[in-house]
Amino acid sequence: MRAHEFWLEALPFYQKIDRTTEITLNVGQQMDGQLLPNIPVWYRHFDIITGAGLRSVKGELGRDPAGYVKLKTSGIYAIGYESTKKIVDLEPEKFTHYLNNKGLEKIIKRRLELNESKKNGLEIYYRNVKALIKVGDEPELNFYNYDFKYPLNINPFQNPYELTQGDELQVQLTFNQKPAANLLLHAKIKNTPSFEFSIRTDAQGLATVPLKQKGIWLLHTVEMIRSEQQGVDWESYWGSVTFEIK
Repeated sequence: MRAHEFWLEALPFYQKIDRTTEITLNVGQQMDGQLLPNIPVWYRHFDIITGAGLRSVKGELGRDPAGYVKLKTSGIYAIGYESTKKIVDLEPEKFTHYLNNKGLEKIIKRRLELNESKKNGLEIYYRNVKALIKVGDEPELNFYNYDFKYPLNINPFQNPYELTQGDELQVQLTFNQKPAANLLLHAKIKNTPSFEFSIRTDAQGLATVPLKQKGIWLLHTVEMIRSEQQGVDWESYWGSVTFEIK
């Protein structure tokens, strides 16, 4: 069993002022997968941060691409999407395999302590994702490290659009606004299925990603906690951020 990644893409990530940028919702593997339409009951928030503050991403019901933005001021903009909850019920072996794949060995250990290793994994999950885009040539606004206050956040410490191939990008992962230590962060590049990089965050939730190639990058991770909701054992939060390196 392979859990699917979820991410936002901008068409394009580099855009001219006062031009329409389409925003797609994507689910799949290695940045290759299915495009999802705009279904408002699927999300809590689908927003962009601008000089005037947060505003909803425009979109049409059932439409793919799910949204579009048109910006009149140059800058680095962040687009965020927070899903509503979904539920999954996995057989014990499949659940354990999925936990291993996402670096969640702590949950395997906790299930053993709770004598639940042979029990199905009943889980609700949420998507906390964002995309960073560049509009115009000389940014007047800079929201590359904007935090939408979703439960799980991947926050770049540098502006990716000031970096190039060979540079390093430091990020901090937070969960409920606190540093998320020992999470497994994955990096992917669109149309480069042979590339994959993974690193654990340190005690401060920090990780450094070497930008070895040009292209559209996806950084993603998963956090899981014991659920306090009735009838559910676990809650997982899937975070990602996308941007393009030229």
